[in-house]
Amino acid sequence: MYELVPYAAGHQDGVVAAVKEVHREYGFTWDEHGYHRDLYEIEAQYFEAGGMFWSLLCDGAVVGCVGVTLHDAKRPAHDPQGTGPIERNAGLRYSELHRLYLMKEHRGRGWGLRMLECAIAYSRQKGCTRMIAWSDYVLKDAHALYLQNGFTQCGQRICNDPDKSREIGLWREPL
Repeated sequence: MYELVPYAAGHQDGVVAAVKEVHREYGFTWDEHGYHRDLYEIEAQYFEAGGMFWSLLCDGAVVGCVGVTLHDAKRPAHDPQGTGPIERNAGLRYSELHRLYLMKEHRGRGWGLRMLECAIAYSRQKGCTRMIAWSDYVLKDAHALYLQNGFTQCGQRICNDPDKSREIGLWREPL
């Protein structure tokens, strides 16, 4: 039985294991002290700044996750439509999608879409009018999910991960 629930401290090992499994699948390097540090500090990285993180459970075991951080001119994020932080509109409140991962054997059941919809609904509830996301070039199924659900692809960057991966930028507005 599947259920998408707010992250709880008891989920940490499962979240790390699920994301690690997807990274192994795609040949990405794991960096617990750098790029993946947020998964070891979910409360501080997501909740303390008003964001949210969810765990997808199957029979009680974590098989996927998704997170959202909230941003504005005082707490900007890198904008896929430009070269730096979103600073055009001091009143703009937007969210950034993070860590939408689902273990391979649990894909194809609509849970990726449900996690995305949950993140969008939370962002909307928090007054955000826009969501941005960055996704590694090799994650084609994720790109299809985003594009089929109102995101526009624009921008690219070299990620600050150990592999210096190329990422595409995506945004959705309005939410």
